[in-house]
Amino acid sequence: MENEKKFYVYVDYREDDGKPFYVGKGMEGRVKDLERNPLHTRIKNKHGIIREVVFETHSEQESFEKEIQLIGELQTYVHHGNGGANLTLGGEGGSGYKFTEEQREKMSESMKKAWEDPVRKEKGSEIGKKMWASHDFKEKMKKVWEDPEHKAKVYESRKKMWEDPEHKGRMRESHKIKWQDEEYREKQLEAKNSEKCKKKTSESVKKLWEDPEHKGRMRESLRKGWEKRRLKFNKKNL
Repeated sequence: MENEKKFYVYVDYREDDGKPFYVGKGMEGRVKDLERNPLHTRIKNKHGIIREVVFETHSEQESFEKEIQLIGELQTYVHHGNGGANLTLGGEGGSGYKFTEEQREKMSESMKKAWEDPVRKEKGSEIGKKMWASHDFKEKMKKVWEDPEHKAKVYESRKKMWEDPEHKGRMRESHKIKWQDEEYREKQLEAKNSEKCKKKTSESVKKLWEDPEHKGRMRESLRKGWEKRRLKFNKKNL
C-alpha cells in the first residue's frame, strides 16, 4: 500500500478573513505548488493563502468526486458569484482519468441529493446573499470582471471548456438537476421576465449590432439562409 499513489483534495482559504476560494485535487507535488490560474493568483496576492488538505485517498475516482462535492458546497466555482477561483466544476486532471458511465450516474445521483438537501441549499444561499450584500465586495468583483485581460482569459477558458464533450455533459446534468427544483425554476423565470432583465437584454443586443464584425456575421448568415430557401423553392417548383 505504501507504494500506491496517494491523491489529496485541498481547500485554499483567504488568509485575511478565512473565506474558501479554491478547491483542488492532486498528488503531493501538486499540493505543494501554490500556482494555479490568474484569478487564483490575484486573490492569493491580495488576501494571502492558507492551504488545508481535507481529504486523502488511494482512489483517484474518490478524489475527483470529493473535489466536485466541495466545489459545490463551498461555492468556489467562478460562476457561482461568490469570489471563487475554480474555473470548472471539478472532476478534471492531468492524469487522463476517465469516468465510466456507472461512475457518472453515481456522481449525478450524488449531486441531485445535494441539491435536494434544504440545509445545504440554504447554507449556499445565505453565503451568497451575505457576500453580495457587501458594497465593497460588489465593487471588487466589478473591477475584476471589467479588467480586459481577465475578460479575455475567462473567454478563452470558457471556450476550451465547452469544446470538451465531458464538460458539456457535466454542465447539462448540473443544469437539469437545478431546474428540477421548483423554487429555483420560479426564481429564474421571474428574473427572466423582469423589466431589469429585459432592459439588460435590449442593451446587450444593441451593443452587439453596433459591432461591425457582428453585423457582418449576421448579414452573411441571413444571406446564406435566404439562398438556401431560394434554392429549396426553385427545386420545389421545377
